[in-house]
Amino acid sequence: MKKMLVCVVLSLSLFLTSCGAPKDVPPQTFELSVTSPAAPTQKVEVALGAELTLRITTPVDDAVHVHGYEIEKDLPAGQPTDIVFVANMAGSYEVESHITDAVWLTLVVS
Repeated sequence: MKKMLVCVVLSLSLFLTSCGAPKDVPPQTFELSVTSPAAPTQKVEVALGAELTLRITTPVDDAVHVHGYEIEKDLPAGQPTDIVFVANMAGSYEVESHITDAVWLTLVVS
């Protein structure tokens, strides 16, 4: 009886682990060159579980905020700056300037 219970628990835990794990997805990179005035908001589709690199270049010193993931980073003028994270939460998330409040991107993770 004890062996059977152990087998059931192990089988169930393996099943649950495999159900929630995202498939292997390749990393994604998106390059954004911010303009002044800001261009219309872009929509970027990202695979759930992908490592995402946002490479952002701004014409003036700025700061970026990735909503939902709560990532903030200073952006020196004219220097491409990488923000790297795993897109592990499905949904739509704004990427905006914390200086001008312009929304540069909408990330759609699915």
